[in-house]
Amino acid sequence: MARSKKNRSSAGAGASSTGTSGKPRDDRPRPAAEPADERLITRRDMAGWVGGTERSGQLGKWPGERLGLAEEGPTAMAGWGRRVLALVIDWFIPAVLSAVWFQGHSLVTLGLFVVLQVLGVGLLGTTIGKRLVRIQVVRVGGAMTGLPKALLRTVLLCLIVPPLVIDGDGRGLHDRAAGTVQIRM
Repeated sequence: MARSKKNRSSAGAGASSTGTSGKPRDDRPRPAAEPADERLITRRDMAGWVGGTERSGQLGKWPGERLGLAEEGPTAMAGWGRRVLALVIDWFIPAVLSAVWFQGHSLVTLGLFVVLQVLGVGLLGTTIGKRLVRIQVVRVGGAMTGLPKALLRTVLLCLIVPPLVIDGDGRGLHDRAAGTVQIRM
C-alpha cells in the first residue's frame, strides 16, 4: 500500500508539470480575451465604407433647413445669383482702386479685396457688394462672424476652388470651414 501511495503522489506531481498530452504545461499568464466590441475590421466593413455614407434624410426640404434657417424672406439662405453678384461687386471695387492708384497691379487688387472682405465680414457681417444685394454673413446659429473666422473664410475664398465645393445646403467649403452661412437681409 505504501508503494501505491507513492506512485499516486509521483503521478500527481507529474500531472502538475505536464499537460494531458504529455507536453510540459505553460504556466505563464495568458492575455485577456478581447471584448466582443473590439474586433478587427473585416473586408465587409471596408466594403460598406468604400460605398460612402448613407445620404437618406440628410437633405432638408429647402436650402438651410438643417441649419435652422427660414425657407423664404429674411434669414433665409441667400441664393446663388445674389452671392455671385455680390462677389463681382466686391471684386470690382478693389480692381478700380488698384487701377487708379497702383496701375492695376494684381497683388494690390487681391490685397485690397482681402482687406475689404475681412474687415467687412468680420466687423459688420457684410461687404459693400453683399449690402447692395442684401446678403449678410453670420455664423451658424446667428452670431457675428468675427475677424478670425472672416480671415479663414476669405483666404479660402481667394483659393477659388472651395466656394465651388458645396454641400446639400448650398454652402461652399469656405463657409463650412468658417462655420458661416450667407443669409438674406
